[in-house]
Formats: sequence, structure tokens, C-alpha cells
Amino acid sequence: MIKHYAAVTVTVVFLTVMGWPVHSNAGPFSDFKAPELSDEMTSAPTAKWDTPTAKSLEQAKDLLDPTLSENWAQVRDDHLIGGKIIFDDDIKVIMQDFVEEAHEVSLVVKIPDYLQNMQEFVLLIENNPIQEAARIHAHRPIQSVGMNVRLEDDSPVRALVKDQLGTWHVGSKMVFVKSPGGCSLPSCDPETQTCETGLLGEIFISQFNREAGAWRIKTKITHPMDTGFVTGSDGEIVPSYFIDRINFSDENGTIAEIETYAALSTNPVIMLDLPTRGQNIQISARDNRGLEFEAAEPAPSM
Repeated sequence: MIKHYAAVTVTVVFLTVMGWPVHSNAGPFSDFKAPELSDEMTSAPTAKWDTPTAKSLEQAKDLLDPTLSENWAQVRDDHLIGGKIIFDDDIKVIMQDFVEEAHEVSLVVKIPDYLQNMQEFVLLIENNPIQEAARIHAHRPIQSVGMNVRLEDDSPVRALVKDQLGTWHVGSKMVFVKSPGGCSLPSCDPETQTCETGLLGEIFISQFNREAGAWRIKTKITHPMDTGFVTGSDGEIVPSYFIDRINFSDENGTIAEIETYAALSTNPVIMLDLPTRGQNIQISARDNRGLEFEAAEPAPSM
């Protein structure tokens, strides 16, 4: 695999905002360190308490059952419009069983061959106050989707793929959170931590040539992604402020149009695996205050 990485100059279409404080405890691509997808990510505990037990795995199985879920019916009605729903074990939601840092949880969803020519992809976190993290309107086949999200508490994480006939296929993963509050507590406290700052809307692009001509694109956008549930040091609620659209395109047109929400982490990362390689990747984004950002980079050489 050949990795190509660049920090790309950002064009702010409506307004350039310099020095906006955006907090992060991680570098541009510290998440998704593994160059290849692996089911081992689901069983990579970071501490002794993380180790799944027979009891916890049985509990996870029960909590994933939509007939036993307190929120599934409402989630279905709010986020899935029309179409039959099938719970599909072939959709693999790859993330840790137990997480300690609820503000930035990396995940990858592997999509089976028969669903890669999809209409839509939706990532839902069932027990979050902001349940929808992203909704992808696909213009090309997609093999895998990755992102970093917030978890308010223990929750089923559900990846939903709408096929060409309008049927929703649902893959699920139960995730347990050691320290809740990914949506309602600050991701970085400047009084006790060193909080990284950056240029609002700066876009990083990383590309990989993969096996059999496949192509991986990752982008990271510097943005606070404020949820509207965090109380600031002045006792006031920090208003909701987040990237609400990210578009991927190349010289052949649109790859994917993505609706995004504040359930994504600060400085959100989106990853797409495509079966065929393109050229001259372009990323454009917009936030809910109307600021627009864009960047471009040539595809990696073979």
C-alpha cells in the first residue's frame, strides 16, 4: 500500500476566520492508524477492565435486540423513511466493545459486495441525544465507511444501508462507555489540559492505493462540532455549531454527498473505501453558520 498525505490549503468561500480555537487531543490522522480494516479492532481492549466477559457479551446481545430496545422504534420512525428493514449480520460495524474516551470513538463499517451499489448509508447512535452522525448519499459504489463519533453513554451503534430496491439493511454493534458524557461534557478542558488549536475549516486529505485497484480517501476538517449540550465556563450553554455537509468528488463528478451532525467528534474524520481509483480528489464542506470550505489534491501515483 502506498500512503499519500497532505495538509491542504483551505479556501473559505464566504468568510475567512483565523485562529478559531478548535480542541483536539489527537493529530490529523491518529485515529484509523491501521492501514487495513481488521475485525481485530472489535477485540482490542486498552485496559484490563475492557476485556469482554460472557456476561457483558450476553448483555450486549440483549441490548442490540430491537424488540428489547427502548429507543429503536422512535429511531426507526425519525430516521428511516419508507422501505422494508432487514437486520443484516453481513454489515460489520468495527469498533471497540468498551471505550474510555467517549468524545472521540473511531469506527469502520465494512459493507458486503451486494450492498456496495447503495442509495444511502446512515450511522445512528441509538442512545445519543444526537442520534444521527452522518447520512451518505452515494454516487459511486462504497466498500467501507469510517468516522469518529461521540457516545453519550452505552449504546447500540447501527449502520444502515439502503439498497437500490429501497430496503434498509441494518448492522449493529453494542458499545459500552466507561466515562459517559461524549455529547454533554467538554472534549477538552483548557484549565486542566493542553488543548490543540487550529484554523477553522482546515481540511486534511490522505489517500491510499489499495489492493486490486481500490482507493481509500480520508479527510479531516478542523471544526469544534459543538453539540449544543455543553455548559461553558460562564455557565451558559455553548450553542450548537457543526459541519452539516461534506462532499467528495473527483474529475468524474460527485463521489458522495454527506449530511453530517454534531454526533461526529471535534475535528471530524470521514473515510471512504472505493472499489476503483479516481483522480484529483476534491473535498468541500459547509457548517451550520453558512461558512464553506474546500480543498483538493491529486490522486496518488501507482
